Formats: sequence, structure tokens, C-alpha cells
Amino acid sequence: MAEQILKVKDLSKTYMQGKIPVNAVRNVTFTVNQGELIAIMGPSGSGKSTLMALIGCLEKPTHGKILIKDVEVTAVSDRELPRIRREMIGFVFQHYNLLPSLSALGNVELAMRFAGINKKERLKKAEYLLQRLGLGERLHHRPNELSGGEQQRVSIARAIANNPSIILADEPTGEVDSVTRDKIVNIFEELRLHGQTIIIVTHDPEVAKHCDRVIRIKDGTLSHE
Repeated sequence: MAEQILKVKDLSKTYMQGKIPVNAVRNVTFTVNQGELIAIMGPSGSGKSTLMALIGCLEKPTHGKILIKDVEVTAVSDRELPRIRREMIGFVFQHYNLLPSLSALGNVELAMRFAGINKKERLKKAEYLLQRLGLGERLHHRPNELSGGEQQRVSIARAIANNPSIILADEPTGEVDSVTRDKIVNIFEELRLHGQTIIIVTHDPEVAKHCDRVIRIKDGTLSHE
């Protein structure tokens, strides 16, 4: 039986717009197994981004719990949250979020700098990951010298550099053409085959087709397929 790597229990997030409460996420409960590739889909304003921010420990819930590998990350102190994010979660963003002054190698190496890995090992692993993702000839190129698909592959290499428990990908194919989209999806599928757990927020049904399961969100609540 597959290990449950993520447990979300009765999760809610309420924001205040002036004196009016807005329930962005409401009483959400679900689990994700080790090695699953999950899509989260829903219309704009449905709560997808809020849910991802909560799972990624970028925000704290109003109510409920999130456990990653049985660690209740919602109970962790603000001081410890950066370590949790660094060790347990890898982020892939729609707009890549690469540092423009650094090469592809530098962007990936930087992700490991606070993990206690010496520079020689960081560079060795960064080069290995970039070569694995087909960027062996682009190691020393800066983001403005890379295509959108290449930049996204750099961001994926950065996301997996610290061997995270979960990769959270927010519209990772939203800025690329369909051919590049398929290449990125193939990378996620390969990572999944090696046991990586991946949660993708996407509007694209072609991306969702490749996922093990789709979780749909509407008005802050979930339904499962």
C-alpha cells in the first residue's frame, strides 16, 4: 500500500475584505500518496492558488491541519517554516522566477546553498540535474538567453535539487507552446516514475490527462475524480 505523503484535514482559509469575511478555502480534506501526479483544476477565484499557498507553507490556515510525511507543518513556528519549505517542498512557478543575474547552473546551485551542502557538491549536483533535463549545453546561459521551455526546465531542476517530499507546480505550462508543454509534462511523468510526488495547478485539460487524479475546486470546496 502506498505511503500517504500529504494529509490535508478540514482545511479552511478566511480573509477579511474590510469587515466582510471571504472564505477562500472551506473545510477541505484529501490525501496524496507517495509518487502520485495530481492536478488541481477550477475556475479563476475558486481557491486553487490559496490552497497551493497553504500546502506550500506560504500562508497559514484559519482552521485545519496539513501534514507532510506526518509532520504537522501548520503547527510549525514561523522561525522554522523556511527550513520546512527548503527541505520538504519544491516550487515550480508559471513565470519561472529565476534570478536574471545568475546562469542556469547558478540558479540551481543557489537552491542548495542553505541546505548545508558544500559548493563543489552543489555545482556537481546542479550540473547533473540540468544535464538530466536536457540542458547540458546551456549551463552557463542566463535566463534572458534561454527559451521559455528552457527556463521552466531550469526551474524544475531547482525545485528537485533538495530532494523535496512534494513538488508544487503552479501553472507550469501556462507560458509555453503546446510542444514545450508536452516536454514539461513528460519531465513530470518521469519524475513521478522515480517516486516524486507532484501537485500541479493547471487550466489545461491536456496536462490533466497525464495525471493520476484530478481534484476540482469550486468556491473553495473540493470534488474528486
